[in-house]
Amino acid sequence: MARPHVVIIGAGFGGLAAAKELAKGPVTVTLVDRNNFHTFQPLLYQVATSGLASADVAYAVRGLVGREENLAFRQASVIGVDMAARRLHLQGEDHEVGDLTFDHLIVAAGATTNTFGIPGVDHHGFPLYNLFDAVRLRNHILERFEATDAQPELMDDGSLTFVVVGGGPTGVEVAGALVELFHKVLVRDFKGLDLSRARVLLVEMRDELLAPFSEPSRRHARETLEARGVEVRTGAQVARVRANSVELAGGEVVSAHTLVWAAGVQANPVAAALGLPLGRGGRVTVGPDLAVAGHPGVWAIGDVAAIVDGASKEGELLAQVAPVAMQSGRHVARQIVRTIASEPTKPFHYRDKGTMATIGRSRAVAELPLGIRLQGFPAWLAWLGLHLVFLAGFRNRISVFVNWAWNWLTWDRGPRLIFRSRR
Repeated sequence: MARPHVVIIGAGFGGLAAAKELAKGPVTVTLVDRNNFHTFQPLLYQVATSGLASADVAYAVRGLVGREENLAFRQASVIGVDMAARRLHLQGEDHEVGDLTFDHLIVAAGATTNTFGIPGVDHHGFPLYNLFDAVRLRNHILERFEATDAQPELMDDGSLTFVVVGGGPTGVEVAGALVELFHKVLVRDFKGLDLSRARVLLVEMRDELLAPFSEPSRRHARETLEARGVEVRTGAQVARVRANSVELAGGEVVSAHTLVWAAGVQANPVAAALGLPLGRGGRVTVGPDLAVAGHPGVWAIGDVAAIVDGASKEGELLAQVAPVAMQSGRHVARQIVRTIASEPTKPFHYRDKGTMATIGRSRAVAELPLGIRLQGFPAWLAWLGLHLVFLAGFRNRISVFVNWAWNWLTWDRGPRLIFRSRR
């Protein structure tokens, strides 16, 4: 008798966690993703700011699933589904790749950038949610410096003014990394430029940075950023973005050629293409066990799922972060095994193991269980260690560790390269 076939859409944190858990189960598994690599998203900002190479934060999916006999991979995009026939419709980059039948379907497609309909963000902004975004942003940053070196008068037009929108961990990390890149590294590369005029503005609509953190951590993050040269604007919103300027809601116009968008995400539109019930932010509505109501054998996990926080009295949704994705992926894998064994499923309970954000070299904030709060250098070391542990691939861990050590000892950065297609 053939084993039940589980198809997982997405090779992110949640999809990989589910696949690894199912490697021990009485099933066959096919992991589907449009890219043939897994991206370690928490370090994308370091690729964008020349701290790490692209290969340091990406790992071939086949290298991960090929170690298990019952795991397979298919590179393709999901374009639809026939629920009655239990058949997933796939499309390759430039060719048809056919359909894939399933007994159980795990939707782990992640999220995409949410620009909230602000004019100009889609066209002129630089999101930072995948590896292509990171390389594109790095290209643009270095091109701004090359262009200004050739025409210094461009500085008056905002060519070296960088606006980062979003005061969450990503925005804080990008802003801190940018000022270090400018004032510690590029100042040596571009000796003819007065880089004291290079500006980094961090814009956040709330009154504080790092909203999920405690007040002492938020204060430490802001004070550290400002001490290092970041201009922090809280209680401010972006109204419109143009090629060479950013207009704030109060009417102020900032001359800037770069806007980094780190202000929010929404569920991957593949969820809508599958015809699944959607809630706030386009996230798939799921039950306590993460099954999709009305669609037997269909589950949703991670960023794409509207998972209710059981610890919240108001029924708030869990944050779209990697720990939620990994824990929900493992949970659904276990529920599929229980279902196959004709056992009842169990509700998902998220275990909050803390949260961290780095603010730049030797500075971070970390809030851990049991009320443990770290700031500064100890928090930074904890942040480094955690990210090394969860980074996929031993080679990647060694490469990232060596790069971090070199950067810390020399104040140097790695791949300050501009890659462009020569078609």
